[in-house]
Amino acid sequence: MSTDNIDGEGIEGPEVDEGVEDFEDFLTDELDEFTRDDYLNATTEEYRGLAESMARSADEEVEMQAVAAHMPGLEAGVVGFDDVTGETHVETYEAQGGPSDTLVRAATGVVLVTLVLAMLAIGGGWLALLIGVFTLVSMVEFYSALRQAGYAPLALFGFLGAIGVLAAAWFSSQPLSAVSIVIGLTIVAVVFWYALLSRSRPLENASFTVFGVVWIAALLAFAMPIIKSEHSQQLILAIIAVTALFDAGSYFVGRALGRVSLAPGLSPHKTFEGLVGGVVVAFVAGFLLSVISWFEFDLTAGLWLAAAVSVFAPLGDLAESLVKRAVGVKDMGALLPGHGGLIDRLDSYLFTIPVGYVVFLWLGFL
Repeated sequence: MSTDNIDGEGIEGPEVDEGVEDFEDFLTDELDEFTRDDYLNATTEEYRGLAESMARSADEEVEMQAVAAHMPGLEAGVVGFDDVTGETHVETYEAQGGPSDTLVRAATGVVLVTLVLAMLAIGGGWLALLIGVFTLVSMVEFYSALRQAGYAPLALFGFLGAIGVLAAAWFSSQPLSAVSIVIGLTIVAVVFWYALLSRSRPLENASFTVFGVVWIAALLAFAMPIIKSEHSQQLILAIIAVTALFDAGSYFVGRALGRVSLAPGLSPHKTFEGLVGGVVVAFVAGFLLSVISWFEFDLTAGLWLAAAVSVFAPLGDLAESLVKRAVGVKDMGALLPGHGGLIDRLDSYLFTIPVGYVVFLWLGFL
């Protein structure tokens, strides 16, 4: 093979070496003549002193600032430096001293019971007035929760119906009939309103309006004939004591031993063990009612009341859990520390007061 083919056509070794030498001579001559002043003049004004500024900033302390950011689909919030960089930041908090949830719940319960006992000691009419206030506050909580869920109940009609139900139960000699009439009139008024005025989701809103009157006002109205009875103090205290002790037994036993969920679809924190504990405590309370002579209860009356409360108190609790799940709220309100709303504290009594009325009527106390 000849060497001409290796060098290629038109390219000779000596010519290439001469070009490289010329380029090296050019760089050497030019760089030698390129002074520092030439470099600064060739640089734009914006970059003069950049190196000095960067050197000074490296020695300065910089405080990280939060940046307000708006993201589609999210509410405006504050994004910190760590959020922007993606670094994991673990915040530490000092333990805050304060009462436990159990103590707060207990203190709230004591205040409510003391208020009821004070009104009962002053006179039956004051306790009836207190129950009326409890009823209206509970209905405010219920209708407010409905509005947060997107419904529009006729609150005015509900309040008027509730006042009418309580008044009928207090003033009428036939409270059940009078309460039924007022509920019927409330239904007619609500339906008539929606028939005259076009509103969105009329069936749902009308149903919730009437439901608030029946579920809260009508059930609490059963306390009125008990308050008017001859043995009002004993009967009211018996219902309060057995229901409160059932709730306390269910709560503490459920927290300590609860394993099997009673109604996971409605209230996952309610357990079978808690229910058993509440039933045992309720029957002990029923027995004590027969021992304390002031109540004038025999053993049969005490045990019947305990049995009724053991069945209907958890049903009242589960009924409220059903309503809250349907509405989409955790608590109906935040009026009572440790309990949520007032209706969250009265949920068991909404069922035990009517069944207590039936038991007392059957046993001849009314």
